[in-house]
Amino acid sequence: MLYTCQAFFLFNNDVRTDTMLTSAVVFAIWQMTEWLHNRKWKWLIGGAVGIALAMLAKGPVGLMVPVLALGSYILGRKSWKDLYRWQYLVLVLIVAVLLSPMLYGLYQQFDAQPEKTTLMVSPDGLREEKGVSGLKFYLWTQSFGRITGENVWEDTSGPFFFVHNFLWSYLPWAFLFIFAFFTRIRQAFLDLIWAGRVPEMLTSMGFLLPFIILSMSSYKLPHYIFVLYPLASILTAWWWNEKVFGKNKQHPWLVMSMIFQTLIAVASGILVFFIQFRFFPGTPVWITILTIVGFAAGLYALITFRRSRLHLIIGAALISITLNLTMNAHFYPSIMLYQAGNQVADYVNKRQIDPEELFFFNTFSYSLGYYVQHSILVGTYDVLNDRLDKGESAYLLTTEEHLDQLRSDFNLGTIQEFNTFKVTRLSMKVLMPDQRKNNFEKFYLVQIKARK
Repeated sequence: MLYTCQAFFLFNNDVRTDTMLTSAVVFAIWQMTEWLHNRKWKWLIGGAVGIALAMLAKGPVGLMVPVLALGSYILGRKSWKDLYRWQYLVLVLIVAVLLSPMLYGLYQQFDAQPEKTTLMVSPDGLREEKGVSGLKFYLWTQSFGRITGENVWEDTSGPFFFVHNFLWSYLPWAFLFIFAFFTRIRQAFLDLIWAGRVPEMLTSMGFLLPFIILSMSSYKLPHYIFVLYPLASILTAWWWNEKVFGKNKQHPWLVMSMIFQTLIAVASGILVFFIQFRFFPGTPVWITILTIVGFAAGLYALITFRRSRLHLIIGAALISITLNLTMNAHFYPSIMLYQAGNQVADYVNKRQIDPEELFFFNTFSYSLGYYVQHSILVGTYDVLNDRLDKGESAYLLTTEEHLDQLRSDFNLGTIQEFNTFKVTRLSMKVLMPDQRKNNFEKFYLVQIKARK
């Protein structure tokens, strides 16, 4: 389930620190759960290594998720002594030792050099700042600073942003998880009433509590909650096993699962058809053949679920894999042709323009810096005038609305126009070939030659 949900296909395409964070977090939770049951030192050491690796990947979030998950597990079982084990001091020591080289490096690179100029990523692009504390940024500002407002990143996503993002990013298992989650909460409530304790809250509360905390952030991206998907997968698999394969198996759940998975399969098939034959026609034949085979196999597995109930899982997984074959092999390569940074980078590389001469002017593109393998700064007037005083040229990437401003202040040389749109904010107008050309945004790469 975990490796066939949409989130993990995206992880494969768009590798971020969250990819490594997720693996380290679930490893740490597993190791510490084993230690809580049998007290062997190897499990405690493994848990400490997992937490340290998670924190190396993305700071305090790598500690927060295991602590909330394991803390919920301990409290649910009313195993009060497990809250105060002296062995935790050893765990903290191991984590501190493993983090120390990085913490020392951050101190030496930033805190010990307050006069140093640092390139900081901001909503407007790369900015030069002085007096940056590496330790504070790592331990607080980058993570919890988004909740307190100390971080410069802020958006209007709202507290329910992750709710609707979960529904698509955990497909094809999202609806099964919802049933699993509320089944677990109901069972926990009954256990608490009748037995006074809850044997398992690790997956449910380990998912819910970080989900709520992350939803409080002033800036959100969908992949921030992907670290919770291993716990979601464990919980969903438990529910499926209980309701479909267990002693108390209930056929209505089986039928309901069949209905949801079939609807998702049909929707996936329609999407693939539009991608290959309407949005971006000219799909390579081998992709179309593999798509037909994959969907046929997936639908056959779903239809024959009464022969083996595992067919529902296999069928849904095959549909998900086939959908993402089309996305990865055809849709993404086609859509990326219209991303501004990719086009400009291709132009710059072919004409061997020095990347140090590139600047952003009232726009920004991470992909440009990546594909020219150089950090691109914001071209303020001070920066541009300084370069002109030194006799150095500059190329600016700007938008149509700011081109006239540059024309009025500078003598411009080469002006190259690019037709683009924001590939992360798609609409039917840009997906439909006959409407696409009327909805382009125009970007310009202009050469600054002299002041007027």
